[in-house]
Amino acid sequence: MDGSVERSIALLQRRRHTDYLFLAHRGRCRLSDLPTVYEPGAPANLEWLACQGVTAWPVIALFLRADKTVEGQPWGSVTLLNHQTAAEDVRIFSALPESQRERHIRLLSKRYANHTCYCSMLEVIQYLKTGRGESQWM
Repeated sequence: MDGSVERSIALLQRRRHTDYLFLAHRGRCRLSDLPTVYEPGAPANLEWLACQGVTAWPVIALFLRADKTVEGQPWGSVTLLNHQTAAEDVRIFSALPESQRERHIRLLSKRYANHTCYCSMLEVIQYLKTGRGESQWM
């Protein structure tokens, strides 16, 4: 990858935020805090929107919650997302005034962190391979 993995790791280690969205496609990846993804015109916002509707290659979308630090490394949970659904959410809610976006982001973070579903490890591997899933968790 083009240094984007290293930038993502550095962003996580700074611990400025608790919740992040991670997007990976075509050998590139971007880790961004949620407010940046929902900020109209921000590079993270544009990248999430640019991948909307893409089916020619896998697009991996993850919600990461950093709960604690262990030996200097962030630890937490990962939620697999349906990129098309998440990108549509970004498109719709990016257009709202900042106060409404902030409220939506708080609710979204809570939903992603608290309303997760279990899935098989095989489903996770299939998702990481193809960017698509068949389970209800997507």
